[in-house]
Amino acid sequence: MDHWSDLDVMLIAEDPITTTEDFTRRIGNSLAPVFAVNRSSDQPRYCMRLVLSDLRRLDITATAAPARPALAPEMRLEVPEAGSAVVELINSFRFDAVLAAVKAARGDMLIGAHLTLQLARHVLVMAMLLRDREAGTNHHRYGGTRWDAWPERLTETPAPYTLTGILAAIRCHTSALEELSFEWDPRLCTTNRPLLHLLDAIEERSESPLAADCVARPKGTQQRLP
Repeated sequence: MDHWSDLDVMLIAEDPITTTEDFTRRIGNSLAPVFAVNRSSDQPRYCMRLVLSDLRRLDITATAAPARPALAPEMRLEVPEAGSAVVELINSFRFDAVLAAVKAARGDMLIGAHLTLQLARHVLVMAMLLRDREAGTNHHRYGGTRWDAWPERLTETPAPYTLTGILAAIRCHTSALEELSFEWDPRLCTTNRPLLHLLDAIEERSESPLAADCVARPKGTQQRLP
């Protein structure tokens, strides 16, 4: 376990989903609010990966109790219904951004870069949703709207292929998503301070000669995306 490790939690319950969701609410109430969450279901397991606002991360896996190792077809696990598309998009962005930063901090530039590039896609999807709402349809035969400027804006984002580039790109994409989220609904612009604190911490550790578990900040001029 290192500075960037998460905590694995295993639960055994007759109702894995209900138990895990309740356990997560208790964590949010007693430890720290949940900043981002990723849910997945692989019968009969249910997994939740949490990022708390104090940057602690938990991977929770719940399985059916031994007395009921297999669920009948009519009792298959049903993942809780997702929230609105925009709320889910913001949550996915936060989760991917945190994971990208942690992977980069551990020197895994392959996954860090992959996840950071995914953030650009989240930003563009947000712009697409705004275009749909403004036009009153999700069918667009031609472009030419003000939303078509967003791909060009993203070309100013530093290339995410080094630790420095990944951290800078995450900051840029976070700012872009905040701008678009505010246009969708100002009430959605809750703080991204936990993510920014994480980026600050990684930068500080990468500049320290004692940070053996971090990759040193590369030298040279920032490369730009083509």
